[in-house]
Amino acid sequence: MSANLNKEDVLKELFNIGVGQAASTLSEIIDKKIVLKVPDVKILNLQEGKKELDAFLQNVAAGAVMVSSISFDRQLQGRISLVFPAEKMHRFIDLCLHEEHDTDAVMDFTDIDFDTIKEIGNILMNAIIGELSNNIHIPVEYTLPEVGILDNARAEAFVNEEAYHLVVLMYISFDIEGTEIEGAIVINMTLKSLDDVMDTIENWL
Repeated sequence: MSANLNKEDVLKELFNIGVGQAASTLSEIIDKKIVLKVPDVKILNLQEGKKELDAFLQNVAAGAVMVSSISFDRQLQGRISLVFPAEKMHRFIDLCLHEEHDTDAVMDFTDIDFDTIKEIGNILMNAIIGELSNNIHIPVEYTLPEVGILDNARAEAFVNEEAYHLVVLMYISFDIEGTEIEGAIVINMTLKSLDDVMDTIENWL
């Protein structure tokens, strides 16, 4: 049991390094200090992952969510999604673009808004998977990010792929100049991919 906990601690640290790199890159781009926190990393089977994610969507992201997703393959195979409450994303975009939105139009997003989230998601998700790939020396290739808004989102939208058997769930928060936005990163992975990752970490330990 302790070996599993140690391996998960190492996995969490690898994700945290990737998140830290993404925060540094984003801070330079928007010229504002960004703090990204990953308080917990959970490795769950599909049923557990759906239950956990549904609880998050109901309690933290009630209503519509903005989602940015990237698929990855080669030796590591899976899909990673960045999920945040849509109503809070305008403030986040405002801070990034140094602009102000009409507060009455909380669900209206322009092409520029979507492009901004796409770029932010691309930086963050590539940093997370890239850091993992580089450290465990397993190559990975990415698709271009896809961005959309889901009304009354359910876990099935993120963890229903039959090809994937495990869910890595990370809660994450952005803090920009005192404005904090909570979200989640959902990684669907094949069992073989996660086994390869854990086997490599076990060799380190």
